[in-house]
This record gives sequence, structure tokens and C-alpha cells, in this order.
Amino acid sequence: MTGTRKRGDALTAAEKRGVGSTAAEAHGGAAHGTEERSTAKNGTEERIAAALSGLLGGDPVDRNVPFRALGLTSLLGTRLRVRLEREFDRPVPAAALTEHYTVTALARHLDGTGRTEPRPPARIGAPAAVDRRVAVIGMAARFPGAPDIDAFWRNLRAGVCSVGEPLSDVDSFDAAFFGMSPREAERTDPAHRLLLETCYHALEDGGCPDPDDGTRIGVYAGSGMNLYGPQPPYFLRADATGDPLDAVAELIGGQGDFLATRVAYHLGLTGPAVTVQSACSTSLVAVHLAVQALLTGDADLALAGAAAVRRTPAPDGPPDPEYILSPSGVVRAFDAAADGTVGGDGVAAVLLKPLERALADGDTVHAVILGSAVTNDGRAKAGFTAPSVRGHAAAARHALERAGAEPHTIGYLEAHGTGTAVGDPIEFRALTEALTAGPGPTGRTGLGSVKPSVGHLDTCAGMAGLIKTVLMLRHGELVPTVNTTVPDPRLAWSDSPFFLVTEQAPWPAGPGPRRAGVSSLGFGGTNAHVVLEQPPAPAVAGAPGREVLVPLAAPDQASLRRRAEQLRDWLRGHDNVPAGDVARRLHAGPPRSAERLAVSGRTSREVADALDAALAAPQRDEPQHGEVPVAFGPAAFGPAAFAFRGQGAGAVDFEALRDEPVFRSVVEPFGKVLDRPQAAQVVFQVALARLWESVGVRPGSVVGHSLGELAALCTAGALPLAEAVRFALVREELTRSTGTGRMLAISAPVDVALDAAAATGADLAAHNAPTSHTLSGPDALMDRAESWLDRHRVPHRRLPMTTAYHSHLMEPVLDRLAEHARDLDWHPLRMPWASAADGERLPSGTVPEADCLVRQVRYPVLFDPALRTLRAAGTRDFVEIAPTPVLRDFGRRVLPDSAWYLWGPSGLAALYRRGAPLDWAALNGPGPRAPLPGHPFARRRFPW
Repeated sequence: MTGTRKRGDALTAAEKRGVGSTAAEAHGGAAHGTEERSTAKNGTEERIAAALSGLLGGDPVDRNVPFRALGLTSLLGTRLRVRLEREFDRPVPAAALTEHYTVTALARHLDGTGRTEPRPPARIGAPAAVDRRVAVIGMAARFPGAPDIDAFWRNLRAGVCSVGEPLSDVDSFDAAFFGMSPREAERTDPAHRLLLETCYHALEDGGCPDPDDGTRIGVYAGSGMNLYGPQPPYFLRADATGDPLDAVAELIGGQGDFLATRVAYHLGLTGPAVTVQSACSTSLVAVHLAVQALLTGDADLALAGAAAVRRTPAPDGPPDPEYILSPSGVVRAFDAAADGTVGGDGVAAVLLKPLERALADGDTVHAVILGSAVTNDGRAKAGFTAPSVRGHAAAARHALERAGAEPHTIGYLEAHGTGTAVGDPIEFRALTEALTAGPGPTGRTGLGSVKPSVGHLDTCAGMAGLIKTVLMLRHGELVPTVNTTVPDPRLAWSDSPFFLVTEQAPWPAGPGPRRAGVSSLGFGGTNAHVVLEQPPAPAVAGAPGREVLVPLAAPDQASLRRRAEQLRDWLRGHDNVPAGDVARRLHAGPPRSAERLAVSGRTSREVADALDAALAAPQRDEPQHGEVPVAFGPAAFGPAAFAFRGQGAGAVDFEALRDEPVFRSVVEPFGKVLDRPQAAQVVFQVALARLWESVGVRPGSVVGHSLGELAALCTAGALPLAEAVRFALVREELTRSTGTGRMLAISAPVDVALDAAAATGADLAAHNAPTSHTLSGPDALMDRAESWLDRHRVPHRRLPMTTAYHSHLMEPVLDRLAEHARDLDWHPLRMPWASAADGERLPSGTVPEADCLVRQVRYPVLFDPALRTLRAAGTRDFVEIAPTPVLRDFGRRVLPDSAWYLWGPSGLAALYRRGAPLDWAALNGPGPRAPLPGHPFARRRFPW
């Protein structure tokens, strides 16, 4: 911002002496030194002093007091320049009166005896060997005419001017989403509320709306909108109650000191939380501080943001011509018709992360911050509110040095660009000085400003320019600086590296990556500059057509339904977005998410259809086999038991999971034995169990049915897989040597099954559920059993097996099986195991007896008692380690309140709804994240 002192508002004599002395010293001499007296003798000082005196009423002027302190306004400054150009018959740039701002300093400049170039800056923080690049991985904003980033980009590309448009619903807020009471929300400054929502959306965009406990996320943010004069503090809007506690609560709700800490508190962020205030450069200074926090290790990620919301109306009537506001109401940066700036409201935030980590974690990188710097003008300028060529140029140079970037590599520069008569020429001169060093032609760097599009957003101004530039780098496109007529002829375009960007156009590619600079200046002289680079090429997405799981989460069902409806509608309009990109963007939900939903699909259209089904479906705890999950459900997941089936369920299909690397890595070492059914069954189930574990679903206990107990013991850590496979080969060979037999599944209570066994001589082979049992024995006995069952009208069916497992036919091989079992390399259990041989639950740390593998070949499978033992220990969720359901039907009959899950999108979605901590990176793989709309807040009004 650039301000002026009204005529007559002169400093006191003491102030004049102090400022005058500083000004003279800043330009190379003492306030009353001999060099100044020698300058006076050449007549230049007298001629300048005379011209100035004539404008100020004829009084003598102190030649070492700044022009503004003498009462020279912007309008009078223009008149002085015209008089001096006539007097000396040479151009006098507008910046000359602000850079050389006393009579003595200006005379020395015009004579060529003063220093016209700033001193070379001290080198600050040259790039180190370590990677100091920082990635922008999340963005969110609300600007005039643009409720989100997508709308902002559309407006920029189309050259839309939204100056003067208010932000919609600035008095509305979703207090419940952030765990705030209505009273607390009412006490909180609207700017603070808007920033809280925007920071959450930035975290969402960066893929971490609910950060892990160990991730330190910092917050650097500021607020304020002062272009139209001071705003009374928000906490003073309410009638005082006299209660000191109420007074403190009101103060906390409205004071800027609590802006960043409020965001950190409500979003659960544990990095530094610092409020930043440097007037119009606030938000870009916040970016610089956030970058420094990442580089010094104070934070793992950092939010930088600002909110500028005016709570009082702009004053009526035309602006004072001596102030920076535009009488026409149009902002024209670096333009011949520029007449000032126009204020606007805005709120924005970016999420930053060290580039190395962002790439390693597969984050979407919108742009890269190569370097940043902050300086202050000090006292060597025309006045407190005046800008400075030296200070601004130093900030740009320092940022370039830290970035390790040569000036000629900067293809675009987003300037502060307020459209003011004093500010633009000074900024143009400063940026020209900073970017003319080194090789490169003139007119190589595009120059622009976002302020003609949205207005001067005060503390949020730098953030608007930063996000605009990030979007241009990401899309490889230059967007116009709107409202331009003719480039300002007062600016030395031909001697500068700049051309004014006035049309939308592709950003030409060069030998290196595209780079840009962003500048922001503040009342009082704090300058910030950031150097950006285009993002690296995005990670390769997963194979097209692969089915992915898309999760959603919210604090309550109403919020979840709004989110599902919003996503469905967005996908209908963006069906070309890969489903995997959508899934990766949504892998984490908000804090305090009690409600979850997950749907699957190969394309965005399929995901939208699945969301439609979910919105129309009744609530259900678990999916039916083969269906897409379509129900909402509360998170109530407990440690699941892995259930391993026996060999009676048929052959296994390795081909169906061959594209899963974890599964394949387990299977491949045993390729030579996969033609042996029992060994193949064990290998398949252990590999599938490892696949479940790789996506975050880890068993709290295990249970196996017959042969499945071998896979269960491997998963529980009691046996290495190679040992289990060795035993399975022996088991298969020995059991097949016992002669032919049959097994019958019967649907009847256990006493009927026992009666049938006693009457026919068959053995009870399995007690699977209250009315699900199996009989086993040689063919002759099984013929009797079938006749008995037919006579008693007991439903039964033959199982596809020719060996009578769990019958007396096994007895001849038991001793040899025992020898092999005792020879295995046994280890303590890493988790409880419910043995189906005796229905008992062995705790972790127990080494199973080798004879357990012998008993389970001869005696009945007590699957029903084993399940009841697990339920008594608190297990309700069961993962069946199989591609199709077999044990689930038994389990539902034994434990009606149990939930069963199978591998695949349906089972994974149901587990997610129940609260299982799935590893979404493992499930959906690396790749870009879709730029989805932020969470749809359920806002209600809190009038000011």
C-alpha cells in the first residue's frame, strides 16, 4: 500500500531534524556536510528548492527534510515533476521523488553525483547442498466472484473483473463441524471463522484433513482489512455484560493474537501457530515464515494464510484524490489510465511441505517454492507509508539468491501492482533493478497483477497473487491483467526485462522449468518476495480401468450425505477424471468422523452411480456377497479374526490375484507345489492374509477349519510358511493312502447328527453351526447314512471329496503324521488362536502342541465352539480368507451379531464403514489427486 501525508500535516521540528538527518545519511552524506554545500553551489538545489517553495506557498524549504514532511502530496508531487522537467529540460521519473526524497538528494541525483543504484545486498542464506525446495500441496480460497479455486482460475482465464463483489455468506459458519458451540461461534470474528474453514479445505486438498498424531503442521496466518480506515475490534460489537469471563471470551474470539492458534486448536495441529501482521504483505510474509519453519525442522507441514473481511461499510462519496483509492472504481496496474486501487475481501490458505517428502509420499505438487525473502525499507525512504526501490529490490534479489535462480530464468512476475500513481512506478523500478542482472533480453518476463481482477485484498493480497501464479505454473498458461488500456508510458519498458501480460496465452516452454516471482509490499515497508517453479511431472496413475475404492467420512450422517451428494454431482460433470485420482484425494476424512461410506468403481461414472445407490439404500452392517457396498454406517470396528477355510470348498484361483505384488511375492517361491491341492490351499490363504495385512487390516486372532488351521498357524506366527507347506504335502499323501470314503453335509441339530452317526457307524466330522454338521466314513457306511437321513427326512448333500477326513479311516496314519508335526519349527503365537480341534482359545505367547495337527485330522472340526470362544473374547468382525463365502454362512448361524468380510471392494468398503484403519496408499497406489470441491459445510448465520 502507498499512502500520502496531507498538506499541513507536517512533522514537528524534531521529527524533521531526525528524518532529514537519516535521509541525508542514506544518500551518502551528513545532514549538513561539506558535500551537500558543494552541491548547493552548482545551482541545482536552488532551482529545485525554488520550484518546491512556489508550490508550497512561497515559504523557504528545509533542503534535508523529506518532501512529504514538508507537505508535498501526490498531486503536488506530480506538479513538481512537471515544473522540474521544464526547468531542467529532461524527464524526471515519478520514482525519483520517492527514492531521492529531499531537495539535496534529488539535486545530487539529477546532477549524477548521488548514488542511483542501491548498495549490493549482503548475501543471505545462499542455497545449501541440501534440497531446500518446498512444495505447495494444498490450496483453498474464497475471492470476489470466486467461491473456490476452480472458479478463481476460470475467472482469471476469461479476464473477468470481480472488483467490488462481496464474498457470499461471510456471516455464516458450520460451528458443529469444528466442535464449536453456537455461542463460541458468535463470539468469533467472521474473518477467523472463514480462515478456519479455508485452512481445513487446504488440508483436504493436500490429503491430510485429519493429520496423524506424529505429524507436526504449523500455521502462519494474519487478518485485517484497513484500506478504508480502521475497523473497530470485533469484540467491541457486543454490549458489555460487566462479567470479566465474558469479556475475556469476547476478546479471544476477536483478537488477532488468537487467529493462528484457533486454527491449530480446532484442526488438531501441533506445529508452531503464529499470527503474522505486516499490513498488505502479511500473507506472503506468512508463506516465507512457513517455508522457514519447514527448512529448520520446526514443522513437517505448514499452513500459510490470511483473511481480509471488512465488517463496516466503505465510506460514502468519492475517494480523496490524495489517497490511494481509485475515483473511477477500476484498478489498472501499470497502465496509462491508472488512478488508484479498490479494496476487496478475501480469504486463502496454502499447505506447504518439503519437496523431497512430498514426492516420496506421492503428494500432488501444485508448484515448488525455490526461495523466499523478507526485507524492510528502514528509514531511507520518503515516509513511513512510502514504498522503496531499495527495500523491494533487495527482497527480490535475496529470494532469487536463495532460490539459486538467475534473473533471466524468471518467465513471469506477479507484482504488488496496486494501480497507484506512486506505487506502480517505484515497484517497476525495483523489480527492473532486481531482474536486469545477468544475461537475457529485454521484454522476456511477463508482468502482471491480480488486483485488477479482484481488488486489493489487503492482508490477503499476496496470497491471491501467489495462488494465481501457482495456477499459471500448474497449467502452463499466462492469464491477462485485466482493465488495461495502454502500458504506462512513464515506465521504462524498453530498458526493463518486462512486458505487460494483457491476454490469455500459453506460457512458452524454455530450456528449463517455468519459473515465476511473486511480490507483496506492506504499509510500513515490509517487503516479501517468493520465487516459484512449475511442479515436477506427476506420478504415473494406476492402470486404467482398475477398480478402486473411494472413501468418504464426516462427523454425522447428514454431513456425510451432503458430501456424497456433492461428490456425485461433481463426478457427473467431470467423468473424465480417473477414479483413482478421486480415491487418492479422499483417503482421509475430517476430525471426529463418526460416519463413513465407501463405494467402488473403475471410472468416475461408475463411482457416481455407486454413490447414487448408496444414497438410496437402507443402512446395513455388511454387504451381501458380490454386491457393491451401498450403505452408510457408524464406525465401530474391533480387531477382526481371520478365518481360514478347509479343502472341501474347492480349488483356489491364483490367477485372480496375480496382479497384486504382495500376494505374488508370497506365492512365487512355492510355484512347484501349487499343483498339490492341500499345499496350494495353504499357500493361497497365507498369501491372501498377507494381502489383507498390507492394506491395513491386521488380525486380532485367527481360527481355521480343518486344513485351514495350517494357514491360521502361519498367520499367527506359530509356523513358517515353508514348514506348513512341507507338512501339507505329507498330510495330503498320508490321508489319501487311507482308502476311499465320502463326506456328507447335513442340515439338522447336533443331536440328530449324533443319532445318524450312532445308527450307521459314520463319524461326526464337523460341528460347524447349530444346524450345520458333517458326517464322514467309508463308502459302505456313508450309503447307510444317506439311507437313514432319507428315511428321517434330514436334508443332506455329498461333498466333492473322496477321502473321509475326520473319521476312523485316518487312524492308520496318525503316528506318522505326529512324527512330522513334532519335527516342525514351532514358535510362540503372536496372536490368539481358536483351535477347532477342541474349541479352546490359546493366548498370544503360547507355543501350540504338535499333536494339534494330528487331532484335527482325526476328530471333528469344532468350528461352532471355536467361534463362540472368540465371541466371548469380544470378537465380532471376521475376515474370511477366501475369494467366495464358505465359512460366513456358518458364522452367521453361530453368531447372528457377527459381521463377515471377503477380499474385494465390497468387503473393504464394509470394513471401512465399520471403522477399520485401511492403508489407502497401498489400496489405491501412487498418483495424482483430483482437485475435488472442499467439504460442503452446513453453515448457519451468525449475524455481526
